Amino acid sequence: MCAALCFFAIVLTCQGQETVQAPQKQYKEPLKDRWFFSYGYKRNRKDVEKIKSLIDIAAEHGLNGMVLSSFGLDSITRWNEKDIALLKEVAAYCEKRQIELIPIGFSVGCGGGALGHDRNFAAALPVSISLKAEAGKLIPVSGENLVKNGDLEQSSVNGFKEYEFHDRPGKVSFVDRMSSSGNYSIRFENFGNFQHGLARIMQKVAVKPGRVYRFSFMLKTKNLQPISGLKAIVYANGRLLTSIYIYPKVKPTQEWTNVSLEYINFDEKEVSLYAGIWKGETGKFWIDDIKFSEEGSLSDIVRREGTPLKLRSRDRDVVFVEGKDFDSIKCLKELRHISLPLGSSIREGENLELSCYKIPYVGRSWGKQISLCMSNPGLYDYWEAQAKMLYQVIKYKRFLLSMDEIRNGGGCISCRKRSISMARILGDCITRQYTIFKTIDPKIEVMIWSDMLDPAHNAHNKYHGVVGDFTGSWKYVPNDVTIVCWSHRISNRSLSFFSGEGFHTFGAAYYDGDDLTNPKEWLVSLSKTPNADGIMYTSWKKKYRLLVEFGDLVSENDIKEKGESGL
Repeated sequence: MCAALCFFAIVLTCQGQETVQAPQKQYKEPLKDRWFFSYGYKRNRKDVEKIKSLIDIAAEHGLNGMVLSSFGLDSITRWNEKDIALLKEVAAYCEKRQIELIPIGFSVGCGGGALGHDRNFAAALPVSISLKAEAGKLIPVSGENLVKNGDLEQSSVNGFKEYEFHDRPGKVSFVDRMSSSGNYSIRFENFGNFQHGLARIMQKVAVKPGRVYRFSFMLKTKNLQPISGLKAIVYANGRLLTSIYIYPKVKPTQEWTNVSLEYINFDEKEVSLYAGIWKGETGKFWIDDIKFSEEGSLSDIVRREGTPLKLRSRDRDVVFVEGKDFDSIKCLKELRHISLPLGSSIREGENLELSCYKIPYVGRSWGKQISLCMSNPGLYDYWEAQAKMLYQVIKYKRFLLSMDEIRNGGGCISCRKRSISMARILGDCITRQYTIFKTIDPKIEVMIWSDMLDPAHNAHNKYHGVVGDFTGSWKYVPNDVTIVCWSHRISNRSLSFFSGEGFHTFGAAYYDGDDLTNPKEWLVSLSKTPNADGIMYTSWKKKYRLLVEFGDLVSENDIKEKGESGL
């Protein structure tokens, strides 16, 4: 980036006149790379035409690159010829309009195409599940409700016994006779009158290591906004272990509905259970029948190296043989029971314990966020096949690794027997991904989202349900990886940190704002950062209304200094 050129007016001083100086103005060349992020458009004719219309806008307003997301590029070996043809069409149109196409994929945090290929690639935690033999099947046994006063029948004027708190009794939370069962429930309203719009109820519960729990409650809503603020959360020792966003299952006005999530406890002794709304604005909602109990769901039992399985009797000293005493167990999204074959030595009514490894998850508005195991050798074979096939279809020059928000991992034997930190496991994973691309073509530039390498963001200890510490992860990746910083709140810190570590950087700007304040501030930060290569219009809601203005903004060479951003 060339040095700023400042132009000043000639200052004339005359007797009886004040000194007058024209305003200063800075000029800088545009950033080398000026991109947009194509999100939410998939492999079909209608969406490809929309992508092409965005490419037209980009080309006509000074942009020169498009990151192609939502196209399932890391599952390309399973595509049909029609899908391949659509990708080639998009690539050809990019070439025609002189817009570089940058693929994105290889996510660990969200599973991506690898999880669709083999669900056993998921990260897993050790669990013990109680079972009982009944009528030729092994059925999970549920434990008692660990929530005290879960039915909310023990109440005073505006309070409920046994709970750590419920927000603003008598102002936001109230005892109500409209209940799902019994006589009482808790009603929340008026939360929009207070800062942060909080309306929650919370209780702490003792838990055991290696157990699966079900957290559930009944919920009723009336004119509630925003419905997206409703959540159920399991929290302990400064970190969110798992959660579920209740929408879109629940509508702003809806009768009593059951809400539930599964939680796998690795080694916590006590957890805090939250149910309610964050950033609530208007309307009312009711909660009743809060439950948290040990529940041995048989779904998502992982079967791969590093996740052994054993079934033993609790009534006698016997270990049973899979395939002989009980049917082979597969990793399925839903499994209600295990069948017993003829000749099984398991007795009717026998109590058993299944030791195995299950997939943990974090609930998101779009479903379950499931992370992959970075110590699974098969994962890298899969990724290599995708990268090679993709390169055969489109000769990409750069690839953006979607390695953000890795919220689980480190709990299986494959991870633990390595006896290294999660930071090193992550660094090794990224290095192996990098090597895959450099083997295909040494000139391919590998890029990556910033957060899992950023000490000011997610590269730290106690990150969600991860077993281990990500601190120092940035030390274990190749130094010619380009870091795409995306948190506007810490933009200056992130850019400065990575630049100081010798990395080239990029700014993922916009993030669905109502104006271009965010990109303008990113431009200021990037202009002060050595080896800052580019900026990207990044939408996660298909909001491209400001793409024209963004293109004009980042293509102009007038960048006004507006001070530090995000600190």
